[in-house]
Amino acid sequence: MTADPAVRVQRRFKELYAKNPNISLHEVKENLELRDYIDSNRAVSPLRKADDAIILDNSNLTMDEQLDLVTQWVEDAIMAHSS
Repeated sequence: MTADPAVRVQRRFKELYAKNPNISLHEVKENLELRDYIDSNRAVSPLRKADDAIILDNSNLTMDEQLDLVTQWVEDAIMAHSS
């Protein structure tokens, strides 16, 4: 699951702003970039996409749309293996 970096920053900012109205969009952006870098470059178990992963970009999807999409993927996979 992924989203456009600008969308991720906006979502995280909205979440954090509710707890701390003094936080800036710039701080949130820098924090997300640092976390992404650390997660993907750590020595043990770096965050990597599996070779057979299906990528769900939820930048412009509601939670219901994401669920519908994933449900369809599962149904398609079941049908493909049934044939």
